[in-house]
Amino acid sequence: MAIIEGFRVQNFRALRDVTLGKLSGQPSGEPLTPFTVVIGKNGSGKSSLFDAFGFVADCLATDVETACDMKDRGGFERLLSKGVDGPIRFEVFYREAINERPISYELSIALDKSGRPFVESELLKQAGKGKTRGRLFPFLRLHHGKGMAWVGEEAVEDADEEGRARIEVEQTDRRQLGIATLGTLMEHPRIKRFRDFLKGWYLSYFYPDAARSLPSAGPQRHLTIHGDNIGNVVQFMEREHKDRFKSILARIASKIPGIAAIDIKVTDDKRVLLRFNDGAFDDPFFAQQMSDGTLKVFAYLLLLEERVGGEDRAAT
Repeated sequence: MAIIEGFRVQNFRALRDVTLGKLSGQPSGEPLTPFTVVIGKNGSGKSSLFDAFGFVADCLATDVETACDMKDRGGFERLLSKGVDGPIRFEVFYREAINERPISYELSIALDKSGRPFVESELLKQAGKGKTRGRLFPFLRLHHGKGMAWVGEEAVEDADEEGRARIEVEQTDRRQLGIATLGTLMEHPRIKRFRDFLKGWYLSYFYPDAARSLPSAGPQRHLTIHGDNIGNVVQFMEREHKDRFKSILARIASKIPGIAAIDIKVTDDKRVLLRFNDGAFDDPFFAQQMSDGTLKVFAYLLLLEERVGGEDRAAT
């Protein structure tokens, strides 16, 4: 399973220059752990930090201009830190597995002459063959949509014996990430794996009001980013993990103060009702009556329990 060891964001909302964990070129520094908690006072940038992860993922799924306008971000000008004229930058430092060669991805987004956001530069680097640390060498380098890509599993820049295994790249759409297009080609397996890694990120933009909706009945494996199918996920757990279903919900209920039991009910018109029982009343409370905090805690605990399905996903 891929491991994020470091993440850097510059000029994104309130985050002028923030680094989590360890990045390439840093001789010291502790990498991020598999479970990392960010704590801070209101307005300190916690939400912006997690949206930075979501923004990079949205850039891959759509394009940088669309990502700037999604999720009420308000466009590039609203995202750029106040008083800054330069681009928004990100760096991801990760390994495809423990003890694998580290890989670094750097992304810079700026405004073009027409005032629209575009991909100013992209850089993918990897440690040399057989190395788990030390200098990283580029195998994708793009600036304003033009540059070089080194093909295969080993070819990198600055290695004379492998320097011939490269191609010139020129994109027709500078709002698309280079990894989005090159990652679909068989001759670029490393770019493909990094592209798939970003596609696998799961970002939660949980809205309590969405969780209070009444979705149509039908089991669903994963929680949506807004949480509007929370009852359907509980249905899926009941169907797929009958032996563990009750113990899972009991374990979740034990971690939410004031909740004794959780279950679902399918109405006559085939809607899913999520029910909470606090033990003091015979009749349960429905999700529509629960506080925002209770619904959020339940949703995040449910995300952790998705591991019982045998599939791990990076969640923030």
